[in-house]
Amino acid sequence: MPAQRHASGSGDPNYFLVKLDERDAKEYVVRDIQTGDRLNWTFEHPEMKFPVEPRPGLRFWMHFWIHERTIRDTGPVTLVVKLDGHLLGTVRCEHEGSYVFEQPVRLEWLSSGEPAHILAEASPLWIAPEDGAKLGYLIEEAGFRW
Repeated sequence: MPAQRHASGSGDPNYFLVKLDERDAKEYVVRDIQTGDRLNWTFEHPEMKFPVEPRPGLRFWMHFWIHERTIRDTGPVTLVVKLDGHLLGTVRCEHEGSYVFEQPVRLEWLSSGEPAHILAEASPLWIAPEDGAKLGYLIEEAGFRW
């Protein structure tokens, strides 16, 4: 796994961020997330892994978008976010546009030396009429702050 890094230009040593348009972004994707563009589609079970150590005050943060066409066809979308199987939280998205999900992380949910796995699934999924792809939301960046 690539070394930890800080948000571009933030100068904040207490922030670890993965932008999905960066070259090494795919190193953090476990499954069902495109990489390479500023905004990347998620599919049925989007999952990422992050090399973070348990520490007090740790919070998971994600910036994502709901596309106008998907919400027009599906109605409101609910995002369920889990950390290593533990429910971090949910967000109900009732309109198109930008959203931020941020929640504290319980220390006992993490293991030292093991990556934290984040699963962030959308429901309902939108089915693309062109190719039948099941799409959730567009993700821009995700990470942890402490």
